[in-house]
Amino acid sequence: MVLGETMPRIMKCPGYSWLIFSMITLWTTNSRALSWDELTFYPTKFEAVVDFDGTNRRKSGSSRETEWRAGVRVEQDGYALDPGIALFHLDIEPMYTWGDFESSDMSQENSGELLNYLFQLNLLQGTPGPVGFDLSTQRSTNYNTGSLGSRNDNVIDTTRATVNWKNPAFPTNLTYEERSLQEEFRSRLSSAVSERDETLKRWAIKGRSSKLDLRLEHKSLDDQTIRDQDYEIDEANISHRLPWGNDSRLRSRFDYYDRTGFNANKRLTFDEFARIQHTPNLYSRTSYHYHSIKQNIKNIEHRGIFELNHQLYKNLKTKVHTNITSRNSDNADEDKWLIGLDSKYSKQDLFGASVMAGLGGSYQETDRVSNQEVVEVIDESHIVPLTGSVILNQRFILTGTIIVTDDTGALVYAEGSDYIVIPLAGDLTQLQTIPGGRIDTGDTLLVSYKAEPLPSQTFSTIRTNFNLGIDLGWVRFSHSDNVSDDKLMSGADESFLNDTRNTITDIEFRTKLATVNTVVGAARRFTLAGGFESTTYTSRQLLSWTTSSSTTSRGIQWNLNATQSFTEQESLDTDLYRIDLSAHWYPFARLSIHPTLGTWKRYDTGDAITGGRRDDEFITAGVRGNWRYRELDLSFNYHHDRRTTSTFAQPAGTTTQSVEDRLMFTLRRRFR
Repeated sequence: MVLGETMPRIMKCPGYSWLIFSMITLWTTNSRALSWDELTFYPTKFEAVVDFDGTNRRKSGSSRETEWRAGVRVEQDGYALDPGIALFHLDIEPMYTWGDFESSDMSQENSGELLNYLFQLNLLQGTPGPVGFDLSTQRSTNYNTGSLGSRNDNVIDTTRATVNWKNPAFPTNLTYEERSLQEEFRSRLSSAVSERDETLKRWAIKGRSSKLDLRLEHKSLDDQTIRDQDYEIDEANISHRLPWGNDSRLRSRFDYYDRTGFNANKRLTFDEFARIQHTPNLYSRTSYHYHSIKQNIKNIEHRGIFELNHQLYKNLKTKVHTNITSRNSDNADEDKWLIGLDSKYSKQDLFGASVMAGLGGSYQETDRVSNQEVVEVIDESHIVPLTGSVILNQRFILTGTIIVTDDTGALVYAEGSDYIVIPLAGDLTQLQTIPGGRIDTGDTLLVSYKAEPLPSQTFSTIRTNFNLGIDLGWVRFSHSDNVSDDKLMSGADESFLNDTRNTITDIEFRTKLATVNTVVGAARRFTLAGGFESTTYTSRQLLSWTTSSSTTSRGIQWNLNATQSFTEQESLDTDLYRIDLSAHWYPFARLSIHPTLGTWKRYDTGDAITGGRRDDEFITAGVRGNWRYRELDLSFNYHHDRRTTSTFAQPAGTTTQSVEDRLMFTLRRRFR
């Protein structure tokens, strides 16, 4: 297709006249169930929807974006002869969208048409016959047109058929599914058209009994465009459970995955686990794990674990454990063996206090032989702490290869807007999250990267851990200390080893007066990793109270959370202040209003991030609510964000500010 050529629609625009006529007919029909000798219709569900989403942004320039959606949804259920013989469901949703985008250098309007429908049919599911059938067909269409000639059309068709074998001992189902996607996109009238045309076919067998689970699946993708990303996938999953005796059991699991064609790889996993209750106070657990994966390089892992657990007077638990691991890959071969002892004491009422204490230690030897020049780490997991600082596990990381995603791997975060990369002493690497980005405290990150290999060496590791917790109701105290000490036995220099220590001390006071709950706490956290030290002091105050309620109102519940954090690092100190205020107000039984107000300020001192962020201020405010009156539902959400960032630069620093206001609401009207 040449530039300027008119882009054809994937299919003709759907005419809604027949659909509107059908909806009017259903709407004006008696809402009670209709029944004939062989066919019965349940009452029709009819819903009208109006959505609005508008955003104003101001940074170096300003922009405004709005989008409206309006449509209806019709649902119809019924059956033929009997619900157990033929039960059907029909769902139709036509929608119309329109919006506009304006900025200092461009203006564009767009409109779109959507039509989704779903038809499901269940046959013989409630009959005493040996088989039943589930059939469904679904289509989703979306046509969008912009004032500058942009077009985005896509059609997704899904057909599914399932045969269910109603065997009481081992019910099994066989499913065939075919999903096709057709998409055509053009950014403007003079641009070339990009196309996507693919079909995914899937066969699956699933069966389950009281002791056995089975799943066999085959997928194939036929990509009919020049991308040529065809592939086939075969999967098998088998798990077995065998209980015997008093609280003793054996579990086995086998997983096989083979992908050929685009992005080919093969994986095989086998797990065996046994728990044996020897005496009322003594039991053992034994497990074996095998995993192999081949994708560019081949990795094989064997791991065996044995635990012997003893419980004394229901308060003291002691565990002796050993672990043997062998990993072989094209990058490195590594063998480990470990033996450890852990004990845990818990008492619910010791002179009026709940007490928990633990003490443990282990000894491990590691023999590592490096084979290649680069180590590839895939999906290294980290939980983002309050300070937003994440230290990666490997040394000598090639920072240009770092990829950060969320815990699903689907969302890829951007360096510079979601996080920055900071080199640390000891050849370590730190990721620092940026306020206002898409990474929040408590999120799980998966980090993939390449690093220079560790040299061949043999070393020992001694780990010790201690924890103590006391809870008196009005006051809670906890302290934990985890230490790891590496010692070189042979091979390269000790600078390649990685001693660690994590020490956390926390105290918290709680009071409750009438409807007011107050929590005041402070904590200290010390982290040592590979010669890099970090100490964080945190204080927090939580306050919640509820106003008096009446016969028509549940009152207002207020929540205030204030946190201060001070982090001391080798060449960079961070001060962090955060306040969040929210309320839950229910003026009436079917009306809820939730205002929020939050502020964040972080200031860095030091020369470790010259050219990077120095000072952050982030203010957010908003209100969301829901109101329901008879068959009318209204939900709304207004959000205001303002972020100010100062950076280190020579000879003088720079300051930027961005402001965003967003309003969303949805109005629904149900007819029965």
